[in-house]
Amino acid sequence: MKDSTVQLLKSWSAQERSRYIQELQNTEYDVLVIGGGISGGGVFRSLGLRGVRTALIDKEDFAFGTSSKSTRLAHGGVRYILHGNYKLVWVETHERDWMRNAFPNQVRPVRILIVNNNKDIADLFNKLLRKYDLLAAWGNYKNYRQISAEEVLQLEPNVKIPNIYSGSLFYECIIMDSRLTAEVIKEGVMLGGSALNYMRAKRVLFDNGRCAGVEAEDVLTGTAFTIRAKSVVSATGPWTDTLMPEGERKYIRPAKGVHIVVRRESIGNRSGLYVISPVDGRSVFILAHGEYTYIGTTDTDYNGDLDECYTEREEYEYFKSIIDSCFPDARFEETDLIGTYAGTRPLVWQEGVSADKTSRDEHIEEVKPGFFLLTGGKLTIFRTMAEKLVKFMAKRGAIRRRRSLRDISKSRFLIGMTWKEWGKALANRRTGLDEKTLQHLYENYGKGGLHIVDAIRDNPRLGEKITADQLYTWAELDYCMEYEMITRVRDFLLRRTNLSLHQRENHEALGRAVAERMAEKLGWDEKRIGDEVVEYVRIAHWNSFFLDKS
Repeated sequence: MKDSTVQLLKSWSAQERSRYIQELQNTEYDVLVIGGGISGGGVFRSLGLRGVRTALIDKEDFAFGTSSKSTRLAHGGVRYILHGNYKLVWVETHERDWMRNAFPNQVRPVRILIVNNNKDIADLFNKLLRKYDLLAAWGNYKNYRQISAEEVLQLEPNVKIPNIYSGSLFYECIIMDSRLTAEVIKEGVMLGGSALNYMRAKRVLFDNGRCAGVEAEDVLTGTAFTIRAKSVVSATGPWTDTLMPEGERKYIRPAKGVHIVVRRESIGNRSGLYVISPVDGRSVFILAHGEYTYIGTTDTDYNGDLDECYTEREEYEYFKSIIDSCFPDARFEETDLIGTYAGTRPLVWQEGVSADKTSRDEHIEEVKPGFFLLTGGKLTIFRTMAEKLVKFMAKRGAIRRRRSLRDISKSRFLIGMTWKEWGKALANRRTGLDEKTLQHLYENYGKGGLHIVDAIRDNPRLGEKITADQLYTWAELDYCMEYEMITRVRDFLLRRTNLSLHQRENHEALGRAVAERMAEKLGWDEKRIGDEVVEYVRIAHWNSFFLDKS
């Protein structure tokens, strides 16, 4: 008999796509949210908690854009103290700590070390981090502390920065951004909302000057229809300006952020470091994520195709200069790269301000009656951004106060699970799975991981690994097809998992194996299988190498 944590989940599958589309066609929603990133997902969840009839659509997969291209940190933003943005740091640190409690399996503390090579730098960071603890109301996982040069080398023996004076030690939280986004949207679905990927909003519709819904198109079939809604929220991030009514001002300044992934043994870092680039003085993270190291990010203006943003050679060279200065013995040649990813951030347009100094605050506006905008902001504060928008909409009369407008989103979470709860749930399950696999399932799926454990117990063949050198099992693909609306091969390999990112070669074989299994459930023919593999391999190639500008 399955326990209540397993029974909690609600089926959310592309197998029922036609039914979801019919529902979108035949329902007038209180609110339609456009954009399936963390911002739109947060709004979707907050409205669901208040009983507002809500739908969410995205022209691509959920977390396709910025929400799968972050540094994979929930953090308070130490550097914003330098800009005097204490309010943002206050909110970010408190929200990071809420996330750590609400999604403890996915939002996990990580040690961050700053290596200081002179007294002035040490004094600066000590001052900043004391303020950081104060702004967090002493709620950081552990308070900041200064350590000696000897302690620095004990913690990170492979660091070779010249003239180490001291170290500054603090904690943030690592996440997998796209999985967190999927879980947030899943909570909205479990609360009664409708969410569908690959559904494009072509234009916003108005009736007598007030928003009345959108003209939508099913990206997979080309079928067009109207989705009726009393209010519409655009949470489309870098794509915000493409959906604005004619004559509206420019809202977004897209900034490109790039990350490089290598095996941790190539660098030799043990945890996380916060370093300064010798090229331009920007701060960059070098983070341990299990057996891998993530390095990023850049912050430059971007004017290219928002749907096709990839890493370029000069960006790899930029990171190489940083690694060479901190870890001169590291293996960081092109052949050592496992993966790369690049995306755009929706910075709010500010005339005459550089990308790295543009405000990270969110922007909320009623652009036209009933048509609302949420853009800018940061992943860590997705919940408070959603709360602000919901309250703004209520004050504008766009939603009824079916439930209290007090902040109920902070105390409610459905899918997160503590390690202790996980262990208790496993106590009566004879899984036959090793500890690394069980920890992997816990960290990635929380309570959902129990579904996967039970599926493997009932059919041990589902516990076989999809690739020999990674922990992902076939049961996880089945789970994502049933509960996480994976519609295309790339959804599973690029966003619900790290399978593609952590594999440089053999993408075609991997894509075909996944496509053939998806075909069994989703009824694909051989042509669809072939198309899925070709498109996945194209994207995976540029996430493993560099964009060829020629």
